[in-house]
Amino acid sequence: MDMDPYTVLGVDQSASDQDIKQAFRKLAVKYHPDRGGDENKFKEINEAYDKIKTAEKRQQFEASKRFGGDGFNFNFSQGDPFDMADMFSQFFGGDPFTRGRRQYQRQPTNKNIQIGLELTLEECYSGTKKYVKLDQLSKEIEINIPKGIDNGQSIRYKGLGFDIVKNAQPGDLIVKVKIIPHKNFKREKLNLHSEISVNCFDAIIGTSVDIPTIDGSNIKLKVPGGTQPGTILRIPQHGMQSGNYVGDFFIHVNVSIPKNLTDKDKDDIKRISKTYS
Repeated sequence: MDMDPYTVLGVDQSASDQDIKQAFRKLAVKYHPDRGGDENKFKEINEAYDKIKTAEKRQQFEASKRFGGDGFNFNFSQGDPFDMADMFSQFFGGDPFTRGRRQYQRQPTNKNIQIGLELTLEECYSGTKKYVKLDQLSKEIEINIPKGIDNGQSIRYKGLGFDIVKNAQPGDLIVKVKIIPHKNFKREKLNLHSEISVNCFDAIIGTSVDIPTIDGSNIKLKVPGGTQPGTILRIPQHGMQSGNYVGDFFIHVNVSIPKNLTDKDKDDIKRISKTYS
């Protein structure tokens, strides 16, 4: 038996164009494949609507039932009070779909918001909370910055983007981090680097130096006797932290030469140098 479009759409034969259109819209949304509906059922609904969506179409359909084929083969192509593309644009953000030669239109979504954020190295070390003003949304929000975030990395905050499209998931907020250069520390992934200067005598006989660390405390570093210029000393587990990983702290030693030596100092140095030359 041929498909009865009135039965498929659940309307009476006396239904108006508007009644048929509303019935079609309701079923189209319910059975749309992108919403988990039945594809075959959706196609049947489309076919049924196409047969009776206007008074002219209904006349042609009734004539085809009586006389077979296309009835009197009337041509009603000039007027179509309801454009399918318009309906799908309202519901799904684009033109009508078909599978195979045509492609289903995805459901409209809310856009993400992307911003840049400057942080100090200390803030990246400890993690912090920041209040950021989103001009796109005309509001200020609080966000959490995780420990160990690196320069150029982005953090995604779910649901904090645009929320203009109703019945769709809000967009995300994407924050790209820029770390302000530090005067004392240079970062290499989770490791930190710093420099100290010791005079040549301390480098020769050895010394201890108080070193400021990224957490604001000081650590006493032993510079062994005989340290050469350019020596790198390692302090384990005093770098940046990320999750369960902690980097190291590397100290680059510069050796300075005193400029205010007396003649006696110079004579003493000459005497000592002859012993080791």
